[in-house]
Amino acid sequence: MGNVPQFFIGVDLHKTIIQICILNGRGEIVKERRYRATDLVDGLKVIGMLMQYKAHGRIAVEAIGVNRWFVNSLLEHEFDVVVCDPTKLNLKMLGRKTDRRDALEIARRLMLGDIDRNATTFYPSDDEYGKRKVIRTRHKLMQTRQGVINQIRSLLNAYKITGFGDSLCTEKSIKRLWNLEWPTSEMKAVIHALVSVMINLGESIDLLKKKQNDMAHLDIRVENLVKNVPGVGPVSASVLVYELGDVTRFKNSRSVAAYAGLVPRVSQSADKAHHGRLTKRGNRELRHILGQWAIRLLSWDERVILWAKPRLARSHKNKVRVALARRLLIGVYKMLRTGEAFCMERCLGM
Repeated sequence: MGNVPQFFIGVDLHKTIIQICILNGRGEIVKERRYRATDLVDGLKVIGMLMQYKAHGRIAVEAIGVNRWFVNSLLEHEFDVVVCDPTKLNLKMLGRKTDRRDALEIARRLMLGDIDRNATTFYPSDDEYGKRKVIRTRHKLMQTRQGVINQIRSLLNAYKITGFGDSLCTEKSIKRLWNLEWPTSEMKAVIHALVSVMINLGESIDLLKKKQNDMAHLDIRVENLVKNVPGVGPVSASVLVYELGDVTRFKNSRSVAAYAGLVPRVSQSADKAHHGRLTKRGNRELRHILGQWAIRLLSWDERVILWAKPRLARSHKNKVRVALARRLLIGVYKMLRTGEAFCMERCLGM
């Protein structure tokens, strides 16, 4: 905003509770209040209360799953809003953690500029959020279906029932599972229930996969990845594009690798530094799809196999896979940010 902020507003938001703390430019508490918002009408009353601070105030709110209605309403009313990463705020380290202290600390760090420097996070639009939810929900349903399949296979193994192939989701396998004879009626009911769940999950997964493919065909960025990057199909490309979002928000290639959780933990003191395992604090969907992409390339791409051969001789295959995944991510990041062509040789440093 053009005006210098005079009020700094920290919001600790929960499903039904909104804790507000407002500081002036000297760090003095102007207003502290706890609101109960059981529905949208109550929530919008809180927005109405904040309207008097719109012209000369900034608002900081944590990036949590229940905040979209709140942030969207603030943006619609043209508030100056900052969405911050709760993990970077580290509010639990303060000792006593209460809603009141959290709202005060968020407002204080906003006033000091700490949030702007270290804790801001990307807030996707509703369109971007919806596309991400398609990707993440499909992946979650696939994991759930795999859990159901594992339960079915466990029962088959318990009774040494063989003859099923690699997939239990085929029409032939489902028909056989449904008609199997079991020692008790209870066992048969369990199998029928599990098979029914597996079928329903499969239909939902196919529906979301079709939607994901439709999204891919309508986005030129996804189409470019599919056409120009080896080993990437519409599903993988859509995950890369929509989970990265606006790539201009990343300062450099290291920050995009950190976003995906593909950087090691670092513990440094004086002249000693220890680099440990991956942080895995980044985007799970991005890390998963990069790992799958790396596995595919390691199995058939001659350039990748040549690059990996000396590394596999001295490191575990999982370390090599992670190193490849990071290089691939940086290559895609450069492509999306600058528009330059993806070059596998340059990614591999060959």
